[in-house]
Amino acid sequence: MKISEFKKLEKKITGQNFGESYKGINVMMTILSYLGNLGSIFLAYFFMSKVIGSAMTDNPVAVFISSVVILAGIELLKRDIFDKFSISFLKEGSIARGVLPLLIFSMLLISASFYSSLNGAKEFSSKSAQMDESKDNIVQVYSDSISNIYETKIVLIEDEIKAYKIKIDEKDVEQALINKDLQDRGYLYNSQKSRNKQLTEEKKYLDEKVDESEIKIDGLKEERDIDISEYEKDLTNETDSQKEDNSKNSFIFIIISTIIEFVILGGVFFNEYYKFRSYREFRDRIDKDPNYQKWMLYEEILKVVYPESALNSQKLPSNKAMIEMCKVNGMIVLPRDMINFLKIINSLDIIKTSGSSRYINKTRDLSFDVLKSHFNID
Repeated sequence: MKISEFKKLEKKITGQNFGESYKGINVMMTILSYLGNLGSIFLAYFFMSKVIGSAMTDNPVAVFISSVVILAGIELLKRDIFDKFSISFLKEGSIARGVLPLLIFSMLLISASFYSSLNGAKEFSSKSAQMDESKDNIVQVYSDSISNIYETKIVLIEDEIKAYKIKIDEKDVEQALINKDLQDRGYLYNSQKSRNKQLTEEKKYLDEKVDESEIKIDGLKEERDIDISEYEKDLTNETDSQKEDNSKNSFIFIIISTIIEFVILGGVFFNEYYKFRSYREFRDRIDKDPNYQKWMLYEEILKVVYPESALNSQKLPSNKAMIEMCKVNGMIVLPRDMINFLKIINSLDIIKTSGSSRYINKTRDLSFDVLKSHFNID
């Protein structure tokens, strides 16, 4: 390892504090948590709109607005309450009596949000009902189409049957006349006997043709029903396969909904942990660093001796008067501290000395910036 690489690595490991190291992560997690809120609202909408829509069936705009407002309110309240719980938990270090109500309220809101999101994810991803309806419609269209084709064939055969039966009826009438002659005379002529026999044979032939035609019709109907049944069976298998894939998609959306909830809670909690940890780290740094201690003291003194109403080149009061001014503002400043303060601001040209008098030499904002820069305060 080269010395330059070592120094770079050392700076990375020891040079950054928690706030600097995790600032990017905190920003990213916060952004993701807000995006998670939007995702949660999106998924939960499909459940909430269904519930509200059952009460307001004729006003889709009102259903949309009501659903979004309710869900957005739940998400914002959930963030706020869980945020307060997080900071209280971090301060207490445990679930103390004061933290418990926030925890309970947070869990109720989280449960309501999570329940809505889960059911909304199911509603959004589940297409089983639509698939079944689509299948039934397709089968009905196919059935109607096939039935029309077969119906054309059946009608032609039925017309043939009607023609056969008309001929049979005609021959029945002719035979009835021959039989009447037989009853009237007691006998038939040879030509009548021959004709009667011929009519019987022709009727038998026609009856056979009717039977054959009816068998054809039954065959066509059976063929039609089998065709429709096989098509419906194939389509049902295909739909079942699609429903199985859809069921997997529904499970994926449920997982996504769960992840979204954890992203929201993780982002909110980490943001408070980041601020709490950064505060503690900065507080420790102030407590241990004399420069921070001096800067904080001198900045407070400067606020008192250089009020917003003061003008540039304005004369400063005496040391004793400035110590009293600090006392009035709730600060106990020792004479030694006031002397050191005046030396510092004099060396920084914040004030200028003329004989025993001291005058303001810089603008108020610039004075604070110069003092801050002197102590290397970020």
